[in-house]
Amino acid sequence: MPGKNFDFTEFFEIARTITSTLDVDSALKKIGSAAEKLTNTMASSIMLLDEDGKNLYFKVASGDKGTVLTKLKVPVGEGIAGWVAKNKEPLVIQDVSTDPRFTGKIDSESGFRTRSILCVPLIVNNELIGVAEVLNKIDGSQFTEEDKIILMNLSNFAAVAIMNAKNISDQQNFFANIFEILTNSFESKDRSLSGHSFRVAQLATAIARELNITGSQYKDIYYAAILHDVGFLNSTEYTTFDHSRDKVHPTTGYEMIKNINLLRNCALLIKYHHLMYDGSGYPQEGLKKDSIPIGARIISFVESIEDMRIYNTSDEKIKQAIESQRDIKYDPAVVNAYLKISE
Repeated sequence: MPGKNFDFTEFFEIARTITSTLDVDSALKKIGSAAEKLTNTMASSIMLLDEDGKNLYFKVASGDKGTVLTKLKVPVGEGIAGWVAKNKEPLVIQDVSTDPRFTGKIDSESGFRTRSILCVPLIVNNELIGVAEVLNKIDGSQFTEEDKIILMNLSNFAAVAIMNAKNISDQQNFFANIFEILTNSFESKDRSLSGHSFRVAQLATAIARELNITGSQYKDIYYAAILHDVGFLNSTEYTTFDHSRDKVHPTTGYEMIKNINLLRNCALLIKYHHLMYDGSGYPQEGLKKDSIPIGARIISFVESIEDMRIYNTSDEKIKQAIESQRDIKYDPAVVNAYLKISE
């Protein structure tokens, strides 16, 4: 067990950071900083295994030369870190000058002089993903068993942070592919509208940025814009996009995705994407102006722009049309944002 000077608050803070941020670099920097503090060392680094499993690269490294190290690679099996990666075992070297595994190559690149080193593997589900190391006890003392336990515990946090980031990235890629499949499916009913959903998403998010919409609200607008016509997938009556006849597709789309956790907050934007600022359009539920979600107001406006462009309406006539409907069919703030980014 850790000794009497061990500070568990450091571990609680790191655990909180890992569960509250998607920024893996920030989490790993905090882990490295905690490792230095708790082991009383001068420097630290976390290295990850590359995709082909042949080299380690520096993910984060402390000190003035940290940015230099991030450009370097260490072959698995070479040097101290390479030995730990190959053998998947912790390694303590109290004096690197007496150990033939120490090559000094990293020191020559960084200008840092390593005297002693403690290095441990990062392992998840028996799979090596990298190594973590601390260098040089500040007081010149030797590394202890307590130091090794501390770094191994911190390496577990690092492994969790890395795997969380990978899982989130994989999940985002998965959903992006699913969205592409869905949009291709309903857009295939009318070839003239190929790419329609992505054009709506591109313009809707540009307007959202101009309106200083950020974070989860911005993501909801993006997802809703991509999937705003998903209700057509359940339409068996029509083989083309015909908004004038199929007025149920917004509600159908809402019902299709409202129970999906990732999309729950954008479901209403899909439901109201044909509802105009003055309350006209559909579905008719008595909403108008600011009672309509801002994301729905943006997508409804962009849909109108897209419809005009489909019929080859000139930019000048589009501008005249939206100016004439400012504060009627279209939210004036949305119109202003569009005109500003269109200049």
